[in-house]
Amino acid sequence: MTKRHGFRIMLAGLLGVGPFVTSAAMAADGAALYAGKCAMCHGPAGAGRPGAFPALAGRVGAIAASSEGKAYLAAVLVNGLHGPILVEGQSYKGFMPSFKALSDDDIAAVLNYAATLGGGSSSGISAQEIASVRSVPMDAAAVQAKRTALQASHVIP
Repeated sequence: MTKRHGFRIMLAGLLGVGPFVTSAAMAADGAALYAGKCAMCHGPAGAGRPGAFPALAGRVGAIAASSEGKAYLAAVLVNGLHGPILVEGQSYKGFMPSFKALSDDDIAAVLNYAATLGGGSSSGISAQEIASVRSVPMDAAAVQAKRTALQASHVIP
């Protein structure tokens, strides 16, 4: 998050207009959202941390190439992901928190930015797609089941 965004958030909080200013100010900047919400675990370039957090670079864009993949990525950010997963032969057993407190615009922005990591292009995930996923809450088992099904159909590499 840039100093300018931090100042806007602080000012918005003091003025009591946080939801209106922060969403508009930050939604357009997926890179800042990624830096503030994702990079600590997945790394600034999305390379991940072996054995702890999987790489996102080159994967988010590949997963988002289909509508099912986009819905899965949105579900992970809205609902979180818990339990063991297998990514490129590496086992991970972790906890990704829900980011449901972020607006639909913000989640779309961070996913679109994450899709560019590793040289990809924006995934084209829209705030409307995030809202659609958000309207059907999922528990950890449902997110895991969705992942398993998408891996079996090769939507998730």
